[in-house]
Amino acid sequence: MNQRNRALLVAAVGLALLALPASGSSYWIYTLTIVGIYATALIGLNVLVGYAGQMSFATTTFMAAGGYGAAVLTTKLQWNPWLACAAGVAFAGVLAYAIGFPLLRLRGHYLAMATFALAICTISLVSGAQNVTGGTSGLPGVPPLTIGSVNFSTPLPAYYFALAVCALALFAASGLVDSRTGRAWRALAKREDVATSVGIDVRRAKVAAFVVSAVFAAISGAMYVEFTSFVSPDLYDSSMVVQIFIMLFIGGVGTTYGPLLGTALVVVSPVLLGRFSAYQSIVFEIVLLIILVVRPQGILGRAAGTRPLSAILPAFLQRRRSGGSAA
Repeated sequence: MNQRNRALLVAAVGLALLALPASGSSYWIYTLTIVGIYATALIGLNVLVGYAGQMSFATTTFMAAGGYGAAVLTTKLQWNPWLACAAGVAFAGVLAYAIGFPLLRLRGHYLAMATFALAICTISLVSGAQNVTGGTSGLPGVPPLTIGSVNFSTPLPAYYFALAVCALALFAASGLVDSRTGRAWRALAKREDVATSVGIDVRRAKVAAFVVSAVFAAISGAMYVEFTSFVSPDLYDSSMVVQIFIMLFIGGVGTTYGPLLGTALVVVSPVLLGRFSAYQSIVFEIVLLIILVVRPQGILGRAAGTRPLSAILPAFLQRRRSGGSAA
């Protein structure tokens, strides 16, 4: 599919999503709101895994930071929900920066194991902090986001809000990937030693991608909590860690719209499976295995794959010769 046809398809899908509420189906409005919320986190994870080449299972950690940050500040300290969400997202960014420098010294499966351990520790932490987080029972009654009389926990405003935030996240991620920092991510994802040789600060580039992923995940976590008015450790358990990666790999790692397609397929498929929805976990695992064997880069991998290293390095080499910074 060429660029023009792809743009037309994206525009058609966008118009269909905007017009969906006219169908009057509250169930589909709710389902696609969840898709928009989770897709925001997936867009950030795609930056880290798909473009920077760093395998991380810590997305749920930062979703919990945003979700619990918003919930605790609003229910315990009576903060304004908007300020509480902003504080939760800021906390996630600072946390990612603080742990990113030591954690990202690791590579490959060692990094994956360390981030998975971080995700498991997060569940234990929020479950054990009974007085603050409500423990395993969670925190109900989280005040929703509002603007005047518009309540973003109600279906229609929540749907358009999630759609807008997801679109902004996609736009921001695309801009970052096409920027100088994004070219640095692509280069280090191919070969770190070559990236270093052309003047890229590999450690700084890794941490930047880690922070971006954390911020997007925290936004997603805060939105979900504000939409459902509830948070509990079950939202961030090990099954969610795995499901997030299923979403990313099914759609296509390192693609622009892969996170959106993968999230939609995983969230919507239980509805389409009907009476077979009890077997969705097995179905997802089989589908993921098939995709990894047949199409390792996911459904959209071929149509929107990353550029080869040969198309990335000349820009850095040219800047280096002219005395500019590569990253």
